[in-house]
Amino acid sequence: MKRFLKFATVGASGIFVNEGLLWFFTEIVGFFYLVSSVIGIEVSIITNFILNELWTFRDRSKGKGGIFGRGVKFNVVSVAGLVINISVLYFCTTFLGIYYLISNLIGICCTFLWNYFVNLGWTWKAEEKEGKTRKIKMVSIVIPTYNEKENIQKLIPMIFQVLRKNRIKGEVIVVDDNSPDKTGKAAEQLKKRFPVKVVHRKGKLGLSSAVIEGFKIAKGDVLGVMDADLSHPVEALPEMVKSLEKYEMTVGSRHVPGGGIERWPLHRRALSKSAILMAKPLTSLKDTTSGYFMIRREVLEGPELNPKGFKICLEIAVKSGAKLKEVPIIFRDRAHGESKLGGNVMWDYIVHLKDLYKFKIKKKLHE
Repeated sequence: MKRFLKFATVGASGIFVNEGLLWFFTEIVGFFYLVSSVIGIEVSIITNFILNELWTFRDRSKGKGGIFGRGVKFNVVSVAGLVINISVLYFCTTFLGIYYLISNLIGICCTFLWNYFVNLGWTWKAEEKEGKTRKIKMVSIVIPTYNEKENIQKLIPMIFQVLRKNRIKGEVIVVDDNSPDKTGKAAEQLKKRFPVKVVHRKGKLGLSSAVIEGFKIAKGDVLGVMDADLSHPVEALPEMVKSLEKYEMTVGSRHVPGGGIERWPLHRRALSKSAILMAKPLTSLKDTTSGYFMIRREVLEGPELNPKGFKICLEIAVKSGAKLKEVPIIFRDRAHGESKLGGNVMWDYIVHLKDLYKFKIKKKLHE
């Protein structure tokens, strides 16, 4: 909040510069008011950058790119703000008949939040700290299930084959939502051969709540989540686990070099792309709809997770601010059973995004 108020103070000084020059060049020199506005904004950009560099973002003023690079970025952001400002000024003055000085104030207010958040996240972006190398002791993989009997009988042996081959100690926690096909019972049978825990729930209570419930009984210092439908390749597990020695979170990603999707129809690809674009401003994560991830246990000690969300990987990435790495995977369509994707799920996703955007804005205001 202190940084926000400092930026606002600098912005207020820029308003005086801007308004003063707008009045001077319009009333005294006789320029057209839009030309005067451009001059006023350009001069205020320079003064604002200097004040923000020396005061508002002083703790970040030694970052990569140097003062020249930050100055260029600040000007790019400000030019976009200039377009917004002039557009609002012209619209309010020409079409609404508002006095041009008042119209200019409205334009400045409209661009203020844009300037703050973009400059905070880009111009003076906080440098990422190098992660400390840490040995992984045990991995707990949570698998939410509903009518996945055939798939779970294949998936669990595959997981432990990969873990043992790579000398990774692990456990699997199946959280079953009272599957009519007796998935939970099939998972219980696998306990005789593998370190498997099974949580039997009374109904279909949702993916995120299943993951959270699984995390509560997990013993590992690394927690992971996989789909039960064989769409997530188990061969990616070793790299995802190994990368956690330096990173806080790893995500199986379809949208980084080496990643991809098999056997998806055009409409489903379009739907996925749309969902990803909707969440893009929230995080640096490229595959924002991924459900395949690993995270250090201690990262989850801070954020309060929403049990009603359907993309818990995205929620953790946004709320924790974890330093993450995306590991390329080839996503394969389910081998058995039917997809759980439907209209209600998409609506839940939109509602979930709304809550995450509110969280993000509040967090930025307090930085």
